[in-house]
Amino acid sequence: MAISVMAATLLYLYISQQILHITYGPFHPILSNREQFPSLYQMASKDTSLALAMISLRFYFNWNWIGLAISDNDQGTQFLIQLREEMEKNTVCFAFVNMIPVKMDLFLPRAEVYYNQIMTSSTNVVIIYGDPDSTLAVAFRMWESLGLQRIWVSTSQWDSITSKNDFPLNSFSGKITFAHHHSEISGFKTFVQTLNPLKYTDEFLARMEWMKLNCNISAFMCNTLKNCLSNASLQWLKAQTFDMAFSDESYDIYNAVYTVAHSLHEMLIQQVYNQPTDNGKGHYAHCLKLHSFLRKTRFTNPVGDKVIVNQKEKQQEEYDIFQIGSFPYGLGLKVKIGEFSSYFPYGQQLHLYEDMIEQATGTGQVGLT
Repeated sequence: MAISVMAATLLYLYISQQILHITYGPFHPILSNREQFPSLYQMASKDTSLALAMISLRFYFNWNWIGLAISDNDQGTQFLIQLREEMEKNTVCFAFVNMIPVKMDLFLPRAEVYYNQIMTSSTNVVIIYGDPDSTLAVAFRMWESLGLQRIWVSTSQWDSITSKNDFPLNSFSGKITFAHHHSEISGFKTFVQTLNPLKYTDEFLARMEWMKLNCNISAFMCNTLKNCLSNASLQWLKAQTFDMAFSDESYDIYNAVYTVAHSLHEMLIQQVYNQPTDNGKGHYAHCLKLHSFLRKTRFTNPVGDKVIVNQKEKQQEEYDIFQIGSFPYGLGLKVKIGEFSSYFPYGQQLHLYEDMIEQATGTGQVGLT
């Protein structure tokens, strides 16, 4: 289940520590505390190379100044520390740093201050980092609705935030997002392309799907969904409204299922060979045993990617880099413009496709500051 740090903390206080917990993205530092959360596992990557990946864009595009808008919590603070380290190594300067409070009552009195900070800054590039369901997202929507045009650099979590249909068409001045690279799930794109919402027996699911395609779903006009297209090809529309590939969160769930399956498989094999007797602890004993297998599980998933549950092991990270544009009726264009691979030598980790940048921007550049 996907839960915020606060919700996870409260939940953990009320639920017995005998229960194993597996969460998916993004990675939260506080949840990695083994003393406080001994039986909690995060499937999301630590993103230790994300700061370097973002700073690498500065050299490619010759950005002189970069602004920051980051959630003021443990996750944001850790990312800011990593950013500062990379900035100092590469003599890059911050134009401003806006730490956005996570509580609405603290954010609202200073909302205008944050807006003016970006508006009056000479930089045209702003890194956005934080939970897309936070006050930072509220601030971002406000900035865009007021016509504030910048090159926004963020993670794939913000894909949906940057393609909402309530954004003005001219808001696109450059949105660059980083997503974890992973192999394609066989058959998934075909499933999405051929999916027709009218085949759903659950009206709620059908209504949610048609919302993605911007059909009218008002109470007066959409009781039977008859006002929406029923026989048109949805492939192009779906490709423009959301990514047909697995999101980072979906991929974490995918790996979580296989992680538990592998752990249970190993545990059951051991039980078959050792034929253990029930010592009276029942469910608790099984949880402890599964826990011991889970924390050392490593395998190659069906698409060929390595999965390592042990968070203490440093893993090489690879990102796909996308540029997103907004069009009328909530449609969006998402173009892959490059990759970042942490396992390559320093200075050779970033690779951008100039032809794809030109296709996405019409100029081959993503702005100068």
